[in-house]
Amino acid sequence: MKKWSVGLAAALFFSLPVAHATEKGVRITPEGVYYTVSRNETLSSISLKFTGDIRHWQKIGNTNRIENDRTIPVGRVVLIPATLLAPVAAFARIGSFFGDVLIHDQAGNRLETRIDAMLKEGDTVATMAESFLSLILEDGSQITLPPDSALNLRTLRTTQYVRSPRTQLFLEKGRVESSVTPFSKHGSRYEVLSPVAVSGVRGTRFRVQYREDRAFNEVLSGKVAVKPQSRDADRVTQLVAAGYGSVVGQQRATRPIALLPAPALADGYALQQRLPLQFVLTQTAAQSFQLRVSTDAQGVNNIAEVSVKADQGKALARLADLPDGHYFAHVHAVDANGLAGLQQTVPFEVAARPFAPFLIAPQAKYQGNADSTAHVPITMRWSLSGNIVSYRLQIAGDKQFEQRLVDQVVAAGEQDGHLAVSLQPGAYQWRVASIDGAGKQGPFTDARAVQVLAGLAAPAGSVNEKELHFSWSASAPGQRFTFQLATDPSFTTLVHDVTTEQPEVKLPRPQAGTYYARVRSIDSDGFVGTYSPAQRFVVPLLWQTDYGTPLDGQGQPLGTSF
Repeated sequence: MKKWSVGLAAALFFSLPVAHATEKGVRITPEGVYYTVSRNETLSSISLKFTGDIRHWQKIGNTNRIENDRTIPVGRVVLIPATLLAPVAAFARIGSFFGDVLIHDQAGNRLETRIDAMLKEGDTVATMAESFLSLILEDGSQITLPPDSALNLRTLRTTQYVRSPRTQLFLEKGRVESSVTPFSKHGSRYEVLSPVAVSGVRGTRFRVQYREDRAFNEVLSGKVAVKPQSRDADRVTQLVAAGYGSVVGQQRATRPIALLPAPALADGYALQQRLPLQFVLTQTAAQSFQLRVSTDAQGVNNIAEVSVKADQGKALARLADLPDGHYFAHVHAVDANGLAGLQQTVPFEVAARPFAPFLIAPQAKYQGNADSTAHVPITMRWSLSGNIVSYRLQIAGDKQFEQRLVDQVVAAGEQDGHLAVSLQPGAYQWRVASIDGAGKQGPFTDARAVQVLAGLAAPAGSVNEKELHFSWSASAPGQRFTFQLATDPSFTTLVHDVTTEQPEVKLPRPQAGTYYARVRSIDSDGFVGTYSPAQRFVVPLLWQTDYGTPLDGQGQPLGTSF
């Protein structure tokens, strides 16, 4: 299982390598910076200080109606317009990452991937399979990069003092999701570029995906201006509102397309006690679904993602494994245009450990012997798991386990776990849970149904001068029977081994001696019951008169009296 690293998902503001807003004589407003002139300062020096270019002194003078650059009185307050303020470097902070994330600077040098690392303009980030990255800009905007994606931080700048951000990202492949803080400063800009399109916003949440020479834009809130990449300046910009998307390809953008509603999740997703984790998704028009897992509701700290094709608007999304804990699933449907729809976020819990054992016996049916018609002795068996000190066995007469007949903790032994119980003939449910050394009980196994059957009684028999006759009771329609006759109680030397569909058998009379008879049933579903107790009997000598006729007295029941 991969580990993930998480930082605080909050905005971080950076120090600028120029004059600070807290310096004396500086007052910041949305329209720019008001500055109190000191001794020996000119418009040229003020322009160089605040705009980084001495040539802007005339624009500053025109704004403040100052004609002579060198006759500004000390204490005069002048306005440096926000449009003239110098842009300075901004940074993107790594808020979280999971899996394998590669970062290279503009020269191609590999950079360390770590929480709170500051990425600068020109750096490129790439996520490998099953990997995620979240970046936080200094204005609080968030960039999320899912698996198999590459993004170049083409422009990362901010205007000094007023801090109006200018961000331009180039999506080389894969997907990027942006949550942009609404702009309140003049000159703010945020754009996502791909080889075929430009998407610009002023405070919104949207996704961009680039694949197969097409760009897919999906707007979740706010508005996005989408324009094909082209040397033709007359290409029409498409304004896409929240809840709509657009596909750009071959230097053309589609009209806004309504995004699919968020898919529904079937009951049972909230508590995941089995691996793999399972989510049943439904959206009538979906061609596929995507499910992403994070440790936070905002989807900053992402740790897993899976895509699955839809079959008539339904699909089962599986995740192989997650540690026990609380998570959030973010799900959306993908339409026939390839646009990902609106998203639903739901919390869920993984509580699969310690893992439940495997149930070994009994299976669906269990038959006792003839001596146990009132209560049938039965041994419940399950496998042992490592680091498990005990198991909890429950047996109930209902599927909800509200009518529990057995609820007992059994210490783990050297052999398979087991517990001998006594049950009346009937239908039951049973299950077992593991308990580790810390006393934590894991989930129960899926309940297994077992039908406890009373055993067959020993067959009753009689003898006449030519044959033996045995009969017994049938307990279910469609049963077959195996009847055995042997000369020893262990049935190693069989005289007869007969399968019959009738609850009786007639056999030729054997030689005089002691014999043993037993029977077992075979149900129509293939269940083979246990043999009945052995019936011991004696076949007597056949006495005859002097004339060779047998003496009367046949048809007697078999038994030890013969």
